[in-house]
Amino acid sequence: MTSTDPDSSVSVPGITVTGLARRAPTGPLWLAFSGGLDSTALLHLLVRAGLGPRLSVVHVDHGLHPDSGRWAAHCEQAVRALDLPFFQECVDVTGRAGLEANARAARYRALCRLAGDGTLITAHHRDDQAETLLLRLLRGAGASGLASISEHSRRGATRLWRPLLGVPREALRELAEQGGWSWIEDPSNRALHLDRNYLRAEILPRLRLRWPGADAALARAAGHQADAAALLAERAEEDGRRLAVSARRLPLAAWQRLDPPRLRNLLRWWLAAAGAATPSAAVLAEILALPSAAADRSVRVAWGGWQLRRFQDHLHLLADAELAPLETARDWPVGAAPPALGAWRLVAGPGDGTADQPALQVPDGLPLRLAPARGGERLALNGCHQRVAELWRAAGVPPWRRRQWPLAYAGDQLIAVPGVAAADPWRDQPLTTWHLEPAS
Repeated sequence: MTSTDPDSSVSVPGITVTGLARRAPTGPLWLAFSGGLDSTALLHLLVRAGLGPRLSVVHVDHGLHPDSGRWAAHCEQAVRALDLPFFQECVDVTGRAGLEANARAARYRALCRLAGDGTLITAHHRDDQAETLLLRLLRGAGASGLASISEHSRRGATRLWRPLLGVPREALRELAEQGGWSWIEDPSNRALHLDRNYLRAEILPRLRLRWPGADAALARAAGHQADAAALLAERAEEDGRRLAVSARRLPLAAWQRLDPPRLRNLLRWWLAAAGAATPSAAVLAEILALPSAAADRSVRVAWGGWQLRRFQDHLHLLADAELAPLETARDWPVGAAPPALGAWRLVAGPGDGTADQPALQVPDGLPLRLAPARGGERLALNGCHQRVAELWRAAGVPPWRRRQWPLAYAGDQLIAVPGVAAADPWRDQPLTTWHLEPAS
């Protein structure tokens, strides 16, 4: 049975169970449990810290090893023995980013989906911190990357807590052996073609022989980089406010008003805040060259499922998934809810009046058809038949949106265009105002 009282007799270098209980975030706690040494030790430490009544345990099966089913059964048995809720998630690790990156992304998606707005706990320790710092140094990371792993962070609505970052792995092994706790040894951890395993097995042991305090020194260095990264983020946020940077739009004025280091700092901060993949040095150089492209062209830089496009005097940040065009027409019968429109949806009301929520006014009591723009359409407006493409251009609608927003028809007659107006014959009729919003 779980206990609510910390067992103060249990401690390891870098942490005590009373300290663990004191530092624990409020609300539901979810432990990511692989069944390996690190998460096994953390599971027992959390229980002995009296956190069991708030704790649920999740095992993610990646399906990458023939023994993954046996490992899942071991995890369930260990958790049930402590009378804790156990959840198992199976994930698909296919993708273009490489096996390790795909597995990590799939794992965190599953874990955060379960944890929701609670706290997800992972068993990263001091050795992980040292390995991560070295890997990122070798990949040329900046201050935010070299800050490595932080004790507290977020993924969307989910808080992340890594309480073991000050604890060496050897201390966790000693604790587990003393407690008689069994754990899983994943044979993939011995695969030296993987960079992290090579550092762990070949490089760090040699560093420790020459510099016995190497792990602690590397952890301190990561802490110093975290301080530097926080200051850089603060400066970027100040620059962003001064330049009226929004979540998905960056004004090209930044290129004239900031020197190159501050501009690069602003770009990295802005992309990270939006959740975009970190661009490589080569991609960042392409981004920095975007303002030199002709202003009337829709130029772009693409990387990692994201795109930056120049339109007028801004860079627009877009996820690939948001760019699907509207392919087919949808009927909208009288009294029915508006049909699904792919990347966008119709919502009742005028919206906020911005280009991100274009209004669509349609006549009451009339069956409609919502169809994609194909080119050449004209709207009867202000006594003229004006080309929709020109109306959208004058309204500042980006080219990629013009392929996504629907035109409203009554029969074969175009009667309304989002972000523009209703056609002349209908403007004196009773109209209902809707607006478009991104569907995701």
